[in-house]
Amino acid sequence: MSEPDGQPMSDSNEIFDTLLTPDVDPVKGGLALKALADDEQVGGDELIGCLAAHPERLPDADPALMGGLLRLIHIRCLSDGGASLHRLQTDWVALIASRLSPEVSNRHLLMQLLAMMRTPQSLECLNQVLADCPPRGWMAAGQILSPLMQHDDWPVETLFPRLLDRLTEPSLAAPILDLAGHLTRTERVATHPATDRVSALNVLLGSVADRLGRFEEDPRSFGTDVDQVQAILGEAVALAVSLCDAVGLIGDPSSIGVLNKAAELRHRRVQCEAAGALTRLGEGVGVQHLIALTEEPSARLRAIAYADELGFGDRIDETYRHPSATAEAELALWLSQPQQMGVPPTSVEVVDSRRMLWPSFHDPVDVFLVRFQYDFGERQYSNIGVAGPTTFAMSADVADLPPEDIYAIYAGWHAEHNDIFAVPANELNDAQHRLVEPMQTYLERVGYEDLRLALLGFFLDETATVFSAKRDGTECLVVTDGLETMDLPTAGRMRPPQSEDLFHLYKGRKMLRTFNPQGI
Repeated sequence: MSEPDGQPMSDSNEIFDTLLTPDVDPVKGGLALKALADDEQVGGDELIGCLAAHPERLPDADPALMGGLLRLIHIRCLSDGGASLHRLQTDWVALIASRLSPEVSNRHLLMQLLAMMRTPQSLECLNQVLADCPPRGWMAAGQILSPLMQHDDWPVETLFPRLLDRLTEPSLAAPILDLAGHLTRTERVATHPATDRVSALNVLLGSVADRLGRFEEDPRSFGTDVDQVQAILGEAVALAVSLCDAVGLIGDPSSIGVLNKAAELRHRRVQCEAAGALTRLGEGVGVQHLIALTEEPSARLRAIAYADELGFGDRIDETYRHPSATAEAELALWLSQPQQMGVPPTSVEVVDSRRMLWPSFHDPVDVFLVRFQYDFGERQYSNIGVAGPTTFAMSADVADLPPEDIYAIYAGWHAEHNDIFAVPANELNDAQHRLVEPMQTYLERVGYEDLRLALLGFFLDETATVFSAKRDGTECLVVTDGLETMDLPTAGRMRPPQSEDLFHLYKGRKMLRTFNPQGI
């Protein structure tokens, strides 16, 4: 693996000397990184060259600064139409990836660049880098290989079957099998790349199923740190799902026993994948299981998709294809994601639905308000989320708001526009403070007390302020633009609204009134 012969660009010597200094002052390092970001003429390939010129200094460089620099390199390589990307020297990319500390959070972005190049040389290099310094976590590994699932112009034989040797690495196993499954489904390969390894896949699936079974019996078997448990569980579930899919596509009867074991787990996603694989293998129990899973909101969409794909969609109760049932399923699935609640809700129910114009949509769409509930022994947690144009649930409790305001708060959250934004109170400049003063005076005049500015919001040509305050002795948040004022009480609430939530409500009311003058 060669090192670059040239030196870094002369005007960047000092910047890179700072970035590669161990224990660099954070402020000085941040200013150096900003200087690179401000120089838009420097391409991603040039930044790679500067890093590769000092391989001996990479292991001790500050992980946070290196993570920021890799993000900048990634952006630059994609922002010029791919010109920088295709000028990259793959051995330099590999050199940097191998020398950087494993603590650098964005190290996988370098490997993704190799995948995005999609040349025989870059893919050969990627295979070696994955072997030498595998990414931390299956989600990062998935990002690395995802470009290869979006294009069909790369040589499969460059990666497979050698990439399958990486299946022993926990973070890589699921994404590799997903890529192999994609190649099989799109008929880029005649047989599944892992067909001759089906025995090993069966053993691995049995092991993962056993591990998940132990977790279901005793969640503490994965540890007590919540984040650590979520990471381990997410990786185990992803691997179980990918293994079920792989052995189902391979279609060897030797997999039936271990698939039956996986289908007995309580995790709905794993059940669904195992049932789908059993169906592919001609096992009637798989069909019965998939039909039953359509009753479970968090598994419904995937179970129906499998039923349609495998030819028995006509056996699915049409009730579960109704838009309301789909909305319940979408929110249940969203809540089940590791970055949300991590488990399906105990119950979901559409409590209101309306057809309306919605931010970012040119035509009217069906919008659903979905109540969900979790039962935790003696405790319960419930709220109302939205499905249809987007799927989301606020952290703040919105269940006691009228439906029109719940629609509005989600519409305000969902809206994106360069002229719609908010500035926190501690970041206002003098001109912005002058905008606040008359609105504060107005609120004091109409009876609000103990006003404390939270944010200044900009909504196209209008400005609005959000304050924490008291009215009639009750703590609340209040927003006003001088013409329209609204407040939400915060006292005594388990999950009170935040200032951003009230600004979302303000924006959403205005937008939905404008889009739907006849009312919603």
